[in-house]
Amino acid sequence: MNYQSDAISANTDLTKDYFKHHHKYRVEWEPPHEDGTEGYLRWYLDGKFLYGIKGESLGLTKTEIPSEPMYLIMNTAVASSWGFPKPCPEGCDCKCYECGNPDCACGRPDGFCENLPASFEIDYVRAYQAKNDSKHILGCSTKQRPTAKFIMGHKKDYSNWEGGQREPLQPIQHGGGYCNKDKQCGYPSKGACSNIKRCVCEDEFTGPMCLSHRGFDDNPPPVEELKIGRVMISPAFSAMVSFAAIAFIVFVGVTVFLKKRSRVGGYDPLPPKDNDGEMVRAMQQQRQQQGASATGAAPYQQTGPAAYNPMGADQQKTVTYCMIDGRLLE
Repeated sequence: MNYQSDAISANTDLTKDYFKHHHKYRVEWEPPHEDGTEGYLRWYLDGKFLYGIKGESLGLTKTEIPSEPMYLIMNTAVASSWGFPKPCPEGCDCKCYECGNPDCACGRPDGFCENLPASFEIDYVRAYQAKNDSKHILGCSTKQRPTAKFIMGHKKDYSNWEGGQREPLQPIQHGGGYCNKDKQCGYPSKGACSNIKRCVCEDEFTGPMCLSHRGFDDNPPPVEELKIGRVMISPAFSAMVSFAAIAFIVFVGVTVFLKKRSRVGGYDPLPPKDNDGEMVRAMQQQRQQQGASATGAAPYQQTGPAAYNPMGADQQKTVTYCMIDGRLLE
């Protein structure tokens, strides 16, 4: 089985002086063009060039100089995949590396525990960026590399759902950490312990114990657009469409309500009737008389008595009835 790593590095021997005095370490990073060509990485120690990689040299592996936003990590990293016995010695599972435990000795390099505890001091860190260079773009999520959009599109991959974390980035806790003494909250400059044993932070510091500087993003990511199919819709336009839809629904609802309300009490009272059949006959006769009057013809000739007029002979007008099936009435 072949092992491949998407990384290139070089080692430099250090003398005892590097463990007693400060030295300057420098990395120069020139991003490539949009097509991935050119760019470079260079390492320096106390101003002396040590090692470099040109973008054109990576053509053999079909890779390029990094162009995505990055950040610095300075730590003392100890990994069991580098510097430890490979392959694992016979009779050793190489799963235990605890110093002081003789059962773990076979999986550690000789003299490993004598190097611990290990620490280093950092005097300062400075980052520089070229002015008026289109390739030197400031920010964690740029237009060319929309990291924030990618993370939001793959939220589950950047969250811990099993642990209950459903969002990639959690809100910063401003104080509130449990404490017994003011010193635990960075007193006197950062915070203090309250009467209820909770840290209260000063304005310039944050975190549960008030031990971190309260920073801010002076170059926030651009407003991301929501892509639906092939149409790009900005959040502002989406909000406007949503508001218009809500207004339309309210308008339709109010209109329907007013129409229903106008109908209440709008029907003429039912005329007295002896039975359902006589009322139906009276309505048919009245419609026949109204039709004849509208056309100028003589009323419908009948051999029986005159048509039933529920409003009286002197009060002819159109009558609106609310028909109810008598079979539904008790």
